[in-house]
Amino acid sequence: MSTTPDGKERKRKALVIGAGPVGSLTALSLHKRGWSVEVWDTRDDPRGREIAVNNLRSINLNISARGYAAVSSVDPEFADALLRESIPMPSRLIHHLDGRCEAQLYDPLRGNCSNSIHRGLLNQRMVEALPAGVEVRFNTKLARVEFEQRTAHGVRTKRGEPTLLDSPPETPQIPVLARAEKVDAEFDLVIGADGSWSKVRQEMMRAERIDFSQSFIPHAYIELHMAADPSKPGGFSMPPNHLHIWPRHKFMLIALPNKDGSFTLTLFIPFDELHEVSTRDEARAFFQKHFCDAWDIVGEKLVDDFMEHPRGNLVTISVTPSTYSSHAVLMGDACHSMVPFYGQGLNCGLEDVRILGTYLDRFSISPTTPLPPGATDANLEAALTAYSTERATDLAAICDLALANYTEMRSSVLNPLYHLRRAVDYVLTRIYPSTPRDISPGVAFPTPEVKGWTALYDMVTFRPDIPYAEAARREAWQKKVVANAAVTSGIVGAVGVGVLALKVVRPWLERR
Repeated sequence: MSTTPDGKERKRKALVIGAGPVGSLTALSLHKRGWSVEVWDTRDDPRGREIAVNNLRSINLNISARGYAAVSSVDPEFADALLRESIPMPSRLIHHLDGRCEAQLYDPLRGNCSNSIHRGLLNQRMVEALPAGVEVRFNTKLARVEFEQRTAHGVRTKRGEPTLLDSPPETPQIPVLARAEKVDAEFDLVIGADGSWSKVRQEMMRAERIDFSQSFIPHAYIELHMAADPSKPGGFSMPPNHLHIWPRHKFMLIALPNKDGSFTLTLFIPFDELHEVSTRDEARAFFQKHFCDAWDIVGEKLVDDFMEHPRGNLVTISVTPSTYSSHAVLMGDACHSMVPFYGQGLNCGLEDVRILGTYLDRFSISPTTPLPPGATDANLEAALTAYSTERATDLAAICDLALANYTEMRSSVLNPLYHLRRAVDYVLTRIYPSTPRDISPGVAFPTPEVKGWTALYDMVTFRPDIPYAEAARREAWQKKVVANAAVTSGIVGAVGVGVLALKVVRPWLERR
């Protein structure tokens, strides 16, 4: 083991900044690998608390097969427990402007589904899964990192009892903060899982040349809420097992179910369109015109939420490299924040944990290998560098796919050609099915290359055995096949699909 200055043996220590889902899973993974783990988080301790569903900035999270595979690689029983607390969504439910609803199954052949879970509940369960051996410091904010000394400096605050100011009796009690404590922690490896505005990333950029970019899209998001209706089965005012989408070309509304019967609604709208809806009357007219069935259920509360809730920004963030020497690594949104339109932000972040673990295995990184305090571990540095380099291609691919999927959700789902392509994918998947492959422990992705025909959404959402970049590459090829077959056949329909299957796809599949 490593030794302390007084000669005592110790395990190597990982300091995880951020106790969200990615940080908590990282902490659990490293703890199970034998590391000494400490976690810092700026928020209050969520354990044992009642979770409020109507958070003002909480787009519901979607656990798909990638996220499940990642959690299962660390703790299979915990992964199953999370699914039990989520609501399966095997399809989209499209709400048309005329009030019609249309269900679109995600995976009509195998019945795979996404799973809706509230962000606050997931955060709570992830922290509660940390064993007693993991030290967690809440209300603790990272201030700076001295990488060469392997020391992190932070500030910890404790909330004091509410007190009354010298003001009229109707003034609410205002909680005051106790004096701040300075907190220091030595580490061998610091993990930045502290979100899009990561402090660990800032400190890494001070210490090393790191390429960083951020790009905002011209759309805001506003959180709305559909309360549970006790008179309805399960409290649900709409069918619960769907991702509800109101596509309106330039903007859209989505709704995801919660276990208590409520729905978390999110409006995505360009800022320039939003500026035209500035009064209660304008907001009321906007919802009645574009989302009439949601208005019939929620009514004036939609206007209340719209006027009162904050306008969120949507950003894509890229960081290269995502590691620094053997000292630090960025995970999740700290490394690759993406827009939420593919439901892969959480899943990709959790997959980071699984993939990083495979590199630690490949390079035989052990917390019991002797390492003098402050020393650089060349082997760990090589493992982190390989992880950052090889993972970067997949991260770039999913960020691009997430941006592209916004167009699909708010507009393409209304296009007949979109439905035709879905039909083609369905037929070819039946003719030339692609069988999911098991992921072995310690292996990032199986080899050799997957064969058969698979729709892009299936590859991204339900196939953790296919890297994001490979999914994008295969979809680009499949698009060319479909386009060439349509031109060759000269017609669109069953004959075109037959030509596609027999004359174009079969030779390619046989060669592969």
